[in-house]
Amino acid sequence: MLFTRTWAPWIIVASLSLEWSAFGEAPHSRSSPDAFGDTAVTPGGAMQLPGRAVLDDLRGPALPVSVFSKALAGLKPENANTLRGTKSIQLYRQTSPAVVLIVTEQGLGSGSLLSGKGDILTNWHVVGDNPVVGVVFKPRQEGQKISSADVRPAKVIRFDEVADLAIVHVSSVPDGLTPIALGNSAEIVVGADVHAIGHPTGEAWTYTMGVISQVRRSYKWTSEDRREHEASVIQTQTPINPGNSGGPLLTDDGRLIGVNSFKAQGEGLNFAVALDEVTRFLSSTSTTRFASATAANPPAVASAKCDAKVIYQGMRKTEGYEVTGVDLDCDGRADVEFRMPIQKSKPLMAAFDTNADGKVDVLVFSYKRDWKWNFSFLDTDFDGEWDLVGYHETGEMTATRYEPYSVWKARK
Repeated sequence: MLFTRTWAPWIIVASLSLEWSAFGEAPHSRSSPDAFGDTAVTPGGAMQLPGRAVLDDLRGPALPVSVFSKALAGLKPENANTLRGTKSIQLYRQTSPAVVLIVTEQGLGSGSLLSGKGDILTNWHVVGDNPVVGVVFKPRQEGQKISSADVRPAKVIRFDEVADLAIVHVSSVPDGLTPIALGNSAEIVVGADVHAIGHPTGEAWTYTMGVISQVRRSYKWTSEDRREHEASVIQTQTPINPGNSGGPLLTDDGRLIGVNSFKAQGEGLNFAVALDEVTRFLSSTSTTRFASATAANPPAVASAKCDAKVIYQGMRKTEGYEVTGVDLDCDGRADVEFRMPIQKSKPLMAAFDTNADGKVDVLVFSYKRDWKWNFSFLDTDFDGEWDLVGYHETGEMTATRYEPYSVWKARK
């Protein structure tokens, strides 16, 4: 049950103009990265060529600001003060920080942080066909309003359409978070108390509790998009609604025994994919399993191997940097141009043309010129104005989180 809203389709890409003064360097007039072009002088330095996967990531690394804003517009901050009983309060405080909000173009869902490395368990129908989704961790301050600046990009790295499960991965996790531990099948007993935390109809980090009504083995159901699912499920009276999908079903001690997934017509007929399905999914060597409704359309076969290739190298004297143009997708044209300023106090730049229109649309910076990337600007609607700012905590070419350019600019 994904909590959905309606908005226009989106594309992610990025940037054209830059104020160098933002980096604390010598003031520069607004600089607009130009079209790629080859010259004759070969630059020095150790070139570290990225692969095609980097270009694919930059073509869709995160949801744009417009989607963030619309998806989060109706989200209501949590209020833990409404909890009743010491046990409920303790369980909520213990586990809710590891329950995340998942944002897609289609709507909102929930997920459970399973490891400190950033692996998050959710439903397949929450992520759908999106290769990348947005993830929001619970604010440290109760009731704090969520904005698009809080959304981190997460890659969908594994899914099982049949059992309706998926794993997404974020590159960085807030300090001090304790992942949710998996429970034991012996704890799944009819009549046992169970608890759920999620974001029903946009009510952020909502806590509910109920009891296990029954365990249904090899249970079959059909989703709204007519995909046929089958898995062992836990039937509960724990109230869940659209937006709870992908969130944890928990024991009294806060261990995960199911993934809240769907509800049936009738009173108190709520279902979670059971723990044994989760453990099978996590231990499987396969990264994908498709439901029967999509069997006639299997994923496209990967194209032949494509190695990055230097197209041109040279000096742009008027701009004051050495350039190296690199073809990442083997189409014979440069997709990225590395720009090493002659003035050593200025950062190395990677200027991408992700949509093949001959103009730079992603600009990434390595402050120390050591090929570890720190910061980026993005123009998501190709209008020549910055829309997003990217932060690269891991040093990789793809940012680990984004915020609106206007928010970043207001702090400068």
